[in-house]
Amino acid sequence: MKVTVKTEKLEKSQVSMEVTVPEAELEQGVEKAVKKLAKQVNIPGFRAGKVPKAILENYVGEAVVMEEAAEQILPEAYVAGLDESGIDPVAQPEVQLVQLEKGKDFIFKAIITVKPEVILGEYKGISVVKEVISPNEEDVDAEIKKMQERTAKNIDLSEGDVLAAGDTAIIDFEGFVDDVAFEGGKAKNHSLVLGSNSFIPGFEEQLIGIKVGENTDVKVTFPEQYHSEDLAGKEAVFKVKVNSGRHKELPALDDEFVKDVTEDCDTVAELRAQTMEKLVKRSQEMANDMVKNSVLAKVIGNAAVEIPSAMIETRIDQMVDDFKEQLKYQGLDIERFFEFTKSDMNSLREQYKTKAEAGVKQDLVLEAVVAAEKIEPTQEDIDEQLKMIAQSYGQPFEKIKEAFEKEARQDYLLYSIKMMKAVDFLNDNAVIVEKEKAAKDAE
Repeated sequence: MKVTVKTEKLEKSQVSMEVTVPEAELEQGVEKAVKKLAKQVNIPGFRAGKVPKAILENYVGEAVVMEEAAEQILPEAYVAGLDESGIDPVAQPEVQLVQLEKGKDFIFKAIITVKPEVILGEYKGISVVKEVISPNEEDVDAEIKKMQERTAKNIDLSEGDVLAAGDTAIIDFEGFVDDVAFEGGKAKNHSLVLGSNSFIPGFEEQLIGIKVGENTDVKVTFPEQYHSEDLAGKEAVFKVKVNSGRHKELPALDDEFVKDVTEDCDTVAELRAQTMEKLVKRSQEMANDMVKNSVLAKVIGNAAVEIPSAMIETRIDQMVDDFKEQLKYQGLDIERFFEFTKSDMNSLREQYKTKAEAGVKQDLVLEAVVAAEKIEPTQEDIDEQLKMIAQSYGQPFEKIKEAFEKEARQDYLLYSIKMMKAVDFLNDNAVIVEKEKAAKDAE
């Protein structure tokens, strides 16, 4: 569709785009409108869809036909206006009809929100401290213990055996507040690992030392910030019966254990050395990530930008949609979540607002860095990302590359690569002072 466009820059990152559609295009829209309306209205003496244009216009009114004609051609005319003007909207426009008459050009105006101008402050030479936490032998012990726990045997406890930290207790329980049982506070044969901190604070600790087969009262206080307002901050008593229990028996830490859990170590000494090496590498990676985050935070803080509310609302929409998908994986929907948490969509959106605004600002600032430094992905960058995608999906690289090129997904991937390269650019141009810290000092 060929259109004529006039644009005017407005305040608060908005642009007025006036689009003129030739009268001939409007007439085609009228024809489509008549066909659509003829199927919807019931005029005595005529079959549905067979009503003559003149009779239909007389029956429903010319204004109704013209409004329907505008709806028929507006989407295509709007896109044509964007193509002609080069405007890149970030939200749905506010459309105003300027001229909609038979025999004349169709004119409408769209008030469009666009990305705001970003004024970069200092973004090169940012000074940050890189704190590398040096792991110690206790950290190695903890990592190796995790390996032992993964291959531990569960030994059933007998009647009269005492529960210890780390044991799994199979319990019946019922909770009471002021001697009245409360909803959701009762269960049978519930499996609870003592020390997992999966229950109300103080509950698990009181089961340590209790014998299998015994009954006991567990006294707790619900947290002030609890999902059930009726229980928040209240003292409660749980009547508990320990039905059975399991004790986790760790394998002995010897060379045989090492050979069972690793392929490239034969002795405990070799395993400890390898574990220390992995912890050092992990510590370096964590420190590097913290440096990147610190540099980026300072660059964002130095930049000035007025973010349109429409961009924040759009980002919140995305976050809500993502949250709905997460709930689906848990077998829930948003309505049940609101019922359970006694909240609503307004409170959820408000909860996301600060994070959404921060995310939008970060993207805008990184885009400004990309533009200022003329950052472009190389073919090597693209192939590297496609190889990672291929690996994650377990597909051949060439197949993923072919699909990527065919399905026109280049824009999103290129955008992602530019943003990552912008972060790397800021990091490479930062002044980093490295400081080593012992693990015990970091606690």
